[in-house]
Amino acid sequence: MGSAGADKKRLTLFCQVFHPDDQSTAQLFSDWTAALAGRGWDIRVVCGFPPKQGSTPSPSRETWKGVEIRRVGSRFDFKRSLLRRAVHYAAYLAGVSWELLREPERLALVVTNPPFLPIFASLVRKLRNGRYAVEVQDLYPDGLVAVGKLADGVLARWWRRLNRFAFGGAEFTVVLGRDMRERLLSSYALPSESVAVIPHWSPVEVDEPLAFEASDLIRRQGFEKCFVVQYSGNMGLWHDLDQIVRAAALLQNESHIRFLMIGSGMRRAAAESLAGKEGLGNMTWLPFLPKQSLADSLSACRVALISQREGLEGVAVPCKLYGILASGRCAIGAVPENSETARVLDEETCGHRVPPGDAKALADAIESLSRNPDSVVRMGVNARSAYQRLYTLKAALDRFEKLVIQSN
Repeated sequence: MGSAGADKKRLTLFCQVFHPDDQSTAQLFSDWTAALAGRGWDIRVVCGFPPKQGSTPSPSRETWKGVEIRRVGSRFDFKRSLLRRAVHYAAYLAGVSWELLREPERLALVVTNPPFLPIFASLVRKLRNGRYAVEVQDLYPDGLVAVGKLADGVLARWWRRLNRFAFGGAEFTVVLGRDMRERLLSSYALPSESVAVIPHWSPVEVDEPLAFEASDLIRRQGFEKCFVVQYSGNMGLWHDLDQIVRAAALLQNESHIRFLMIGSGMRRAAAESLAGKEGLGNMTWLPFLPKQSLADSLSACRVALISQREGLEGVAVPCKLYGILASGRCAIGAVPENSETARVLDEETCGHRVPPGDAKALADAIESLSRNPDSVVRMGVNARSAYQRLYTLKAALDRFEKLVIQSN
């Protein structure tokens, strides 16, 4: 791989969540920027304060693993209400203004966290003809419209127009999957060469994935003799947890099948309540586990589940896909047909796709795999092979450096 010249290897990342926040986006970008710093990049990150400050609040400035961190905005816990979240977003946007105006020749990489950040950054950056690029983690307003949280009316149309302005003025736009690239090209009429696909990677990379029998979590739960199906990660707006609960209800007489649900999010409480109403004894619910336990917890299943609601193809790519691939596990994706996840499962023969919302199809797929252990093992081997070839952190770094070289 070629190397960007020393004068070109200067980057400021604008993303509200970063180290030491425990959100998946924060963990991934923390690892990515530290790795770029290790490759000789001059890396600066402008982020917000984490919601959990602990006994020692995060400082407004620090250097971590060669990365210069500047935290701006408010320090309060913004997750308690929508109003607090809105105020937190506004305070963060106000705080990044000065950083966006500084050093116009330095590349600013702006992430869709918060959703309006690329639009805001493009307007401020252009005041000094500054360089910027965009990374789309989740595409708004498209996702909100697809799940019925926003009418496809005047606000959505203006939002898309502003997106077109922001994406169109960027040196390049990075997306996480081919479905996202296709949506951007069709919805925003961007030049094909300006939109690049750089998939995510697993937040933990190990030389060899753990065997199911070696998982401490499995031993602690007493699931050694069970066929464990796991959902691990965010339980948010893009995901249909009810489909998984209803599939568990259909399988509650299959005593060898257990559902292990790990994570949190705005849709967890309703799904857990539904499981309680159904009287399900085959579901175990755990909170997010610390990163140092992730290699073990991702191995605590025979089959891993991925959920993405209908209409969200091209809006987001569930990052849990890459942890599943890295851990060498067969996956079932309850995802749209043309989504990036569906394509990977099909191309790499590492799992099955079922329609979103169809609990019976999900239950049937789980039951079938539980009766075919050789197939489960074979697809797990394929998953690990795909990860090593295509989806490592090194692969993402190489793609990004090549993209920066081409854009200069």
